[in-house]
Amino acid sequence: MTSATKVVLIALLAALLASGGTAAAVPGAGPTTGPTTGPATGHGTSEPVAAAGPAKAERKVVALTNKRRKAHGCGPLVLRKTLRKAARRHTVRMAEAGQLEHQLPGEPDLGRRVTNAGYTGWTMLAENIAYGYPTPRAVVRGWMGSQGHRANILNCRLNHIGVGLVRAHGVAWWTQVFGRK
Repeated sequence: MTSATKVVLIALLAALLASGGTAAAVPGAGPTTGPTTGPATGHGTSEPVAAAGPAKAERKVVALTNKRRKAHGCGPLVLRKTLRKAARRHTVRMAEAGQLEHQLPGEPDLGRRVTNAGYTGWTMLAENIAYGYPTPRAVVRGWMGSQGHRANILNCRLNHIGVGLVRAHGVAWWTQVFGRK
């Protein structure tokens, strides 16, 4: 294991311990969120963030996620523009605030965010977030190495996905939003 990998793992553990490991559940949706992944900075910035949604990288996350699901007997997740919209909006908010959180102060919960983005009639939701992973492969590998994130990815009852990516100040911020109708 390289020293850089050790630093990332220590930061991941610190972030998980600081966040309590999980975020609040969406009422009526069953288990919905996993722990955060990545070092939370805890400070905002007045500098603008890069435009949300580099589509190629987001599609690569979907493909890699579906590859992992297939290997575990789950069907593929279908990309939904409304979930992508919710994921991108949340990712922009996290990057602007400099905080890795499932719900930022003053922000609606996951259920309200996806409904506001147009994903209505859902029966189940889940969300994975991460910070600092430079590539789609790295972030999916990171999520698969975390029990809560892995459980979301390998939840065969979920059938839709949206991914948001923002690069702010050279750092990648990621959100995966999963849904079921």
